[in-house]
Amino acid sequence: MLESRGMLKLIAPSPMPLRVLMVESLSYVGELRAILPSASITVVTCDRYAPIEFEELDLDWIVDDWNRTSLPFDDGTFDLIVGEDFFTLAHEPYDTLRDFGRLLTDVGELVTQYENVRFVGVLEQLRLGFYPERRRRLYAKPEVVRLLNDALFKQINFTPESSSTAPIDQWLDFGFDNFSDDLRVKTWLIRAGRSTAEVTALKQCFTPKIRAELSRLIHRIEYDIDRHENFDRLFELCDREMIFDDYLSDFIKSVVAHAERLEIFEREAAARGIDLNFD
Repeated sequence: MLESRGMLKLIAPSPMPLRVLMVESLSYVGELRAILPSASITVVTCDRYAPIEFEELDLDWIVDDWNRTSLPFDDGTFDLIVGEDFFTLAHEPYDTLRDFGRLLTDVGELVTQYENVRFVGVLEQLRLGFYPERRRRLYAKPEVVRLLNDALFKQINFTPESSSTAPIDQWLDFGFDNFSDDLRVKTWLIRAGRSTAEVTALKQCFTPKIRAELSRLIHRIEYDIDRHENFDRLFELCDREMIFDDYLSDFIKSVVAHAERLEIFEREAAARGIDLNFD
């Protein structure tokens, strides 16, 4: 079984025909194709020889500078975007994250990484008055979270990479916190989703058209707009599309803005012999 490295640790092997955008990160291209054999993978790179080097991998190529050029894709084109340098080399990190986030579906995910400014190796260099980084930006985790939140990513998971066993006692004595053993982590891997895991699970079960109709009917019921007729339409839709009770319960909870009005749905469903669970 293939054991992935680096960012690809965050991507589960899948036989699905996913739509994937890889930005530079050419050292991972072969492994990405191996774990996603049926995916449609587009690679953006400045390396004009890369399409020849990786010709056997059945990839689509855009040879251009992702940092300077708007990519020719519609919103919601990709299920997954992978790239090492969205934080460290982007000219404008917020704009970059927002633009790439726009290219993801509403349940799409971004896989990337950043170099930790709180790593003991960096702190020691700063203590000695030496800072070798010129071109690459380093970050602390709160700033990364803020940038991703501002770019409308909802769920953010961090995985340590390139950790150190160097002693950190002196830095603790200086007053540095060490949440998540942050002082020992040189590089953090990130998987950020456009939706939370719970919402993603809901969205993956049925088509956007069905979810939009469910949402419309639920909102009309919540605000007492032709409530009886819309309850009829809601349960007819569930019967027709085979929407099961647990899914309907979770979907209603995610859509209804006023929690106290959930009782309306529970009461009407019970009268029709349907058990909705809002616990």
